[in-house]
Formats: sequence, structure tokens, C-alpha cells
Amino acid sequence: MSEAPARPNHASGSRRLNVTMIDARDRADSFAGLPPGTAKPLRLLAAFQEAEPYLGLPAHAFKLVSWLVKQTMPCDWEQGSRPIAWPSARRQEEYLGLSGARVKLLNRALFEAGIFVIRDNEQGKRYGRRDAKGRIVEAYGFDLSPLAQRYDEFVRIAAEAKIERDCMNTLRKRVTIARRAIRATGEALAALGPLPPDWQRIEAEMAALIEAKRRAARSNDLILIAEALERRKTEVEEWLREASKAVETSPTGLENEPHITSTNLNLDPLDTVIAQRKSSPVEAAPPPAPKPVSPQQELVVKTTELVDLAPRLGQYVPPGAAQWGDILDAADCLRRELGISAALWGEACIGMGRERAVLALAIVSTKEAAHFSRSAGGYFAGMVRKDERGELHLERSLWALREARYGKGGRRMLN
Repeated sequence: MSEAPARPNHASGSRRLNVTMIDARDRADSFAGLPPGTAKPLRLLAAFQEAEPYLGLPAHAFKLVSWLVKQTMPCDWEQGSRPIAWPSARRQEEYLGLSGARVKLLNRALFEAGIFVIRDNEQGKRYGRRDAKGRIVEAYGFDLSPLAQRYDEFVRIAAEAKIERDCMNTLRKRVTIARRAIRATGEALAALGPLPPDWQRIEAEMAALIEAKRRAARSNDLILIAEALERRKTEVEEWLREASKAVETSPTGLENEPHITSTNLNLDPLDTVIAQRKSSPVEAAPPPAPKPVSPQQELVVKTTELVDLAPRLGQYVPPGAAQWGDILDAADCLRRELGISAALWGEACIGMGRERAVLALAIVSTKEAAHFSRSAGGYFAGMVRKDERGELHLERSLWALREARYGKGGRRMLN
């Protein structure tokens, strides 16, 4: 007696079918089977597993589908057969730990979603039998053909979801970086004086954008939030640049701003020696003869020499004679390159004085990456803390830089 090939069974017993379920059944009927030797049920299951979180399916969906797939054999998915599993309703309830009513709802939801098709016999029963070779002769139950038919769709959904996840993660990082930069810039502005009148607007807008970020579920929404925060970051950083220039150009500081007067380091290219003690009003003392700077003397360095000693600082200085304003702008660019926050830089300028802070930054820039136990920013922060304790000796580092640059026999003479 020859075996008849397995054919779709349209009997549905007392099951009520809607249009969606009929369409799903008709699509499954068109499944002709996979070529012999190519069926890999677990590969089909893996594709469904990756896509399942994005299909809007109810809870327990993957648990049920994986259980059913594992009851099939590779030959069930090949031409001339159908991948049908026929567990009893009671066995399904026991496996899923659900009531009969909830199991029926789950089965119907997956049928309507086109994940499987339920093929019952005339009495609405599920059963099946195989021949001696293990091939299905007759079966009523869960037809899993849609998993094979939708394999490419599942792979595409999973790939698109991964791209979206990666994009969301990148945008969340951009939001965090912009938010932290705005806060750090606000701290630096507060250290220089009263905050700009528009600062309250910035804070209110930033709070609204952060709240919107928490609700954003798609990258299309989140990118608008990230770009909005980055625009505000650019705006407040421009405020900080203007405030820094205003403090520098005022000899005793602007009104209502801290007065900063440095007495440690002279970076004026037109004044390259330490101010000598004034002689009597009647007769001025002759200028001292040129001599090398020793570690015991106060810090004295020309802007041109500083650029020569710290090339990474020099790359941000315009060609030609370096003015103090150029050095300040270059230092702001250099501290960004080294990963030093605006808040820490503002703290250093206030606590150490701008000139010493610039020299400390230049010294950090000459170190190799392997010199830092954590980062250049952490190293600079340590210098700031040492200066607070009176333990920072910049003159020694400056002396070492000169010896490394010009040699012990050719130390630069200041005149």
C-alpha cells in the first residue's frame, strides 16, 4: 500500500475562523516543503526568536512555538510532508502553566498572527501518527509551515531592530554628553561671575528635552532631541568663551566678577624677565646681564617659548607672534583634546591663576599616553589638587622641559 503525501487539512471542527485566520491558513497551504536534506528546524526557530520581541505577540509565544518545533523532525519540513505537532490540550496547559481558557486565547492569537495554523479533525481533536521511517502519515494539530515561509522576513526584522537599537544607543550617548557639557559649562560660567540672563531658559529647555528623551521610543524622535541639546551646548559654550575673554581683557576684573591677578607666571611676549625691584626714584638700576633660569627662580616663560616647548598647544596658535589671547584660545582647544572638562578648567584657572593653569596644561600635553595611570584629564585634576595643597612645583617641570628641548649645555637664555 503506497503512502499518500501529506496534504493540508481544512477541517476545523467547531473552531470559529475569522478572515485573518483564513488568510493565514491559505498562505500556509501554499507551502510546498523544503528541498530534501536542507530542513533545519532549529535554524527557523532561531530566526523567529530574534524577531519575536518586535512582532507584538503575547507572553509565552516563544515558549509555545519552541516547544512545538522541537516535536517535529527535519523530514516533516521537506517536500511531501508538513511540519505538524499534535500535543493534547491538557499537555499544553501543563507545559505552559496556564488555564485552558488562557491556552485557547494564546493559540488563537498566534494563529491570527500567522505564526502557525491549527488544523483539527472533524471533531476538533489533535492527533498524529508516523510510519516506520518516522515520516508523518496523518496528523491534526499545529501546522508550523509559516515559520519556514516567513524565515526571510524574521531575519530582516531582527536586522532592522539591531540597527535601530544601535542607533538609539548612539543617540542616548549624544544626549548624555550634551547634557553633561551644558551642566559643566554652567559651573564654569558661575565661577566667572553671574550666570547669563538666558541661563534659566536653557535649564528649562534642557529639562523638557530630557523628559522627552525618556519617552522617545524611536530613533526618529531621539535624534531631534539630541540635536536640540547639542545646539544649546554650542550656545552656552560660546557664552563661556565670551565671559573668559571679558575677564581677561579687564585688568582688575569686570563688575560683579571675581578679580584675578596672577603673580606667578609671566606670559607676555613683550615682558620676558621677572620684574626687578625698583631702584631709587633718582637713578634706575641697569638691567641685569642675561643668565639661565634655575629651578629656584620664579616661573618665567615667553609665549613663543611655551609654544615651542608644548607643540600640541602650538598647533592651535595662529602663525606669527603669539599673543596672550591666542594662548588662552589655544589652551581651551587643547583641554578639550585632552578630555579636561570645562568645569575642571574653570576651577584650575580660578585656583591656580590662568597663567599657571596654562603652563600646567602645556606640561600635561607633553606626556605620552602611557605616562597616565587613568587619563590626561585625571592627571591634570591631580595637579590642581596638589596646587591646592601647595605641593605643585611647576618650575621643576618647566626646567625639565627646557633641558629636554634645548639640552643641558644649551639652556635657553632669557633676555
